[in-house]
Amino acid sequence: MRFPMSRKKITLIGAVLAAGAVGLIVSRPSAAPQPSKAATPAAIELAASDVVTVTRGPIDQPIPLSGSLTPIRQSVLNAQVEAVVAEVFVRPGQVVKAGQLLARLDTRDLQDQLSGKAASLERSKAELALAEKNRTRSADLLKQHFISPNSHDATESSYAVAAAQVKADQAQFAIARKALDEANVRAPFSGVISERFVEPGTRVGFNEKLFGLVDLSELEYAADVPMAQLPQIKPGQAASVKVEGFGARKFMGVVERIAPVAQSGSRMVPVYVHIKNQDGALKGGMFVQGQVIVGHLDDANTLPLSAVRNLGAGQAFVLAVDQGKVVRHDVTLGLTNDLTKVATIRTGVQAGEPIVIAKVDSIKPGQAVKLAAADKN
Repeated sequence: MRFPMSRKKITLIGAVLAAGAVGLIVSRPSAAPQPSKAATPAAIELAASDVVTVTRGPIDQPIPLSGSLTPIRQSVLNAQVEAVVAEVFVRPGQVVKAGQLLARLDTRDLQDQLSGKAASLERSKAELALAEKNRTRSADLLKQHFISPNSHDATESSYAVAAAQVKADQAQFAIARKALDEANVRAPFSGVISERFVEPGTRVGFNEKLFGLVDLSELEYAADVPMAQLPQIKPGQAASVKVEGFGARKFMGVVERIAPVAQSGSRMVPVYVHIKNQDGALKGGMFVQGQVIVGHLDDANTLPLSAVRNLGAGQAFVLAVDQGKVVRHDVTLGLTNDLTKVATIRTGVQAGEPIVIAKVDSIKPGQAVKLAAADKN
């Protein structure tokens, strides 16, 4: 016979069963924790512009010499007489030859002056001829004791005065003739007319400007050189010069002289470079960039200076790429080209070795890197 269970007993039994289930769950062993995998740093991909290759070949060590060109021979032609300008035959930029007529001044007044001087000279010559005859006659009379010595001395004095007057008139005549010749203004040397200061009809005074004349066949320029580099420069050294507008064309020059005193403010020393300009391509006032080669190597490992790190602050080094990783190489620099910013690397690298040139803080020794594929196109 079954007896019905009370609600209280049923509740107690349920609670016991629930507690047992919870204990079973708690007592079940948990799964073993999986070890965490260390994160592998990703390789940095370097573009072609981030890497340079150690190249081997020749290198020069130049000292820059820059300045503005000046014609060695140039002149301002001035009027040597006072007159009216009758004709002008040349204009600025015109090429002229030595002795070529540039202008003609009005010569009417000068011709009158020359005629007057010529007449004075003829008169003094006639007086000298008369004085010479009197002198000869006086000498004969003196020998015959027909005149006194004092009388003969007066005749000699008259002759001397007449001779001196002839010399004076000859000088005046030469001056007048020279003035007439200088009314024709001629080029003293071959060159180019740089300036023209007069026009026909203008009256010019003595020493007034007429023309500027330059000879462009030989030019020079003064380059300021620091005192530290001056011992490497000597007269006679060859200099190559580039001028804006002439592309890759180079003009050759020679160090002609070096100033004996440095400039007071900058402590720079002017060095003068002479350039032959036979074809007249160069002009006065052009700014040129030249250089003198003071060192040369036929075969050396070279790198851009921007690829070398820690320059001037201790041990210089480069970051090379070796088997996909960045490696530090301490290097020793040699001859440097300050114009092209390339230096020789005496020790620490090999020709063909890739060097990181990019200045990125995350690229350090040990960093994995991947070089960009070479462009085959």
